Amino acid sequence: MRSLSSFVGPVLAGIVLGLPLPGSAAGCQDVAFVDVIAESAWVNLDLVPAQGTAGVRDALRQAQSQYAGRPVRIRLAPGHYTDNLGSEIFAQALWRSDAAPLWLTATDPRPNATVLGQGLNLLAVSYVAIDGLTIGPAQVGAWDGRRHAAPGPLQAAAGIHVAGAALDGARAGASGQNLNLQVYGRFLPSHHVLMRRVTVQNLFGDDERDAETAEGHDMDGMKFNQVQDLWVLDSRVDRTTRHGIDNVGVHRAAFCRNLVARNGGGMGIEAKGGSVDVLYDSNSFYRVRRVELGGEETDAVYYFSLDGRWDYEALRTVARNNLIVDAREAALDFSGCSDCSAVGNTILFSAAYRPAGTAIEPLGGDAVRAHDSRVLGADDGAGNDCQTWDTGQADHVTVDPCWGVGSRAPAPVNRVLRNQRLLLANNVFMSERPLFGQGGGAVVPCPLNASGALPEISWTGNYWWNGGAALPAAGCSVLAEGSSSRLPLAGAVSAPLRGGAIDASTLDRLAGSLLQVSRPLSDGSLLRHAVSAATMASHDHQGAPRGSASGGIAAGFVGALAGPGQDADRVFNWAQRLYPTLLPAAAISQTLGDYYARHYPQTQTYLGAWNGHLYALGPSFGFAVVDLGPLADWMALAAAAGY
Repeated sequence: MRSLSSFVGPVLAGIVLGLPLPGSAAGCQDVAFVDVIAESAWVNLDLVPAQGTAGVRDALRQAQSQYAGRPVRIRLAPGHYTDNLGSEIFAQALWRSDAAPLWLTATDPRPNATVLGQGLNLLAVSYVAIDGLTIGPAQVGAWDGRRHAAPGPLQAAAGIHVAGAALDGARAGASGQNLNLQVYGRFLPSHHVLMRRVTVQNLFGDDERDAETAEGHDMDGMKFNQVQDLWVLDSRVDRTTRHGIDNVGVHRAAFCRNLVARNGGGMGIEAKGGSVDVLYDSNSFYRVRRVELGGEETDAVYYFSLDGRWDYEALRTVARNNLIVDAREAALDFSGCSDCSAVGNTILFSAAYRPAGTAIEPLGGDAVRAHDSRVLGADDGAGNDCQTWDTGQADHVTVDPCWGVGSRAPAPVNRVLRNQRLLLANNVFMSERPLFGQGGGAVVPCPLNASGALPEISWTGNYWWNGGAALPAAGCSVLAEGSSSRLPLAGAVSAPLRGGAIDASTLDRLAGSLLQVSRPLSDGSLLRHAVSAATMASHDHQGAPRGSASGGIAAGFVGALAGPGQDADRVFNWAQRLYPTLLPAAAISQTLGDYYARHYPQTQTYLGAWNGHLYALGPSFGFAVVDLGPLADWMALAAAAGY
């Protein structure tokens, strides 16, 4: 066996570190801007829980007022930072640079170790990172039919809200009925924003039983509007009354390796309002209402166009490698999305799944939906105001109506935004029991539920399983699957995934359980059936390579997981979360000689598996290959942590 160290030189020579170039799409393997700053360069501001949320706000202000030209790291010691402001933690005009970022980070990044008693609201910021924080209680007290015992849920408009500001919002954006697009709709976006290892949970009213059934749909987990160059990585959003992650007018954004679960009346995730080049990669979604490519109607005043067009909610959104389990209304939903694709995802409806059947969600269980969207006007309840910088007051102020127009004509209100050129390839759609076409009512769960203008959808390489039953021949939109796809009883002759019960008692158990039920069976039914697709990743949900060097992606698995095992990848992912400084989470696995390994060029470290053992190599290990013991022992720890 060749030593792992013999591969160091060639691999290092082939890797170039760097941030994405301006205008390039964000990705899951991008090096975080805070990770390229020398340790000795940081100005450290240290906080303790006794300072509460006021201490966090004051540290953000101090970083900008005293150290605007230097990199600042605000380090929060573990504990609970009680809300002593009586409102969200608000900071504005934190304009930083790549050489002087602002990093708000927990010294212990484990979920529930460092907890803020209020949400964060950042307006007009750049090169800002939030890392390792938890917002909201891990559990809420018992419900007595009226209120919760302590601890109660958190009430906040959003766990984290980052926004840009309107440019010249007080200036007239129209002359009579002539809209001036050199004024109207222009924003100074927040940019280069990183959310990493953040947990947002239990945002709903104390007088509401839970987030899923809450009547007040007004609390988002994370919200980003008018933001460019955005990364949300390795984070968790659970039980919020509205959206899990809401995006309006975001450009170049990557959402990777996140868990989003049990949100209320909004979407699990959406990116609308002129969003461009958005990536959903290797996320897990559980009991969300929908995973949205595009979005369901945007207020005119918040639409942020990158190219001067107003004819899409989203352009070039890609959803790949995602696990979507028991979506309450529809798993994949396309709304006003142009040149968008869903490739290599696993959609599972468990045996215990039942459509919600609530007033908000009277129907459910669709695998895919596609429908038009539109630009909303003030008569529809759309907002009219905006935040803009007032030089005289040296402050952001509210202007209503923004640009003198708001969401009223001659703004392009009521413009219909249609789906165009959609691709669904190499996905697994499985229900453990017969679901699609079942129910006996006038409307039944469908493989495809399309409305509005007939969308342009290309279907290929997908695998369908409907609990042993055929897909419905009537009552649903026509599913024009290509010849490379496999339909129940016609190419798909068995359930391709393990399935089983889901343990949602804690987020760690939920994350691990979703992996288990979504794993392919060892019969190889999903192997070597993927078709070539430009937006398909070479890696899977766990960071494992999809195909051999000779076979490429076409030799790989259909769905989000590229095999039934992957214990080594699960241990690698867990170690990255536990030791983020040593093992930055951007790496994916590869075969290096006899080792199955990951390389972390920032720290010149390797983590590898061979012959049932875990190995490490790098400066922290004396530049020698170190046997860390049986992989199974580490796997037990990883599984307990949700990996």
